[in-house]
Amino acid sequence: MPNEEAIRKTALTGMVLNCEISRYSKFDRKNYFYPDMPKNYQISQYDRPLCVKGVVEFEFEGKIKRVGIPRVHLEEDVGKNFHFATTSGVDFNRAGVPLMEIVAARFLEIQAETLDEPTPTC
Repeated sequence: MPNEEAIRKTALTGMVLNCEISRYSKFDRKNYFYPDMPKNYQISQYDRPLCVKGVVEFEFEGKIKRVGIPRVHLEEDVGKNFHFATTSGVDFNRAGVPLMEIVAARFLEIQAETLDEPTPTC
């Protein structure tokens, strides 16, 4: 059963990011080879996300920059794997909780835009 509040908040986020809100979206099962969900698959949106074709505009050094947001989608959060010297474990505390993911279209254009990272010297 989809979480109505998670869907509502994802649609609101899509509106803030100037996305198109899909009239039809769907959830899929994703399987992995590592044990991060007790049921052995994750519910996620792949080809039919809730929000598509967004854009974020911001000012940087006096210029307006645009970053595309191709998708905003919902999925289940997964467990966290821990590995130690002789054993491994999984923390399932967040497993199954709705997680909204915002996908950006590209990296920033020049190194100065990486904000606070020093320029490498030769």
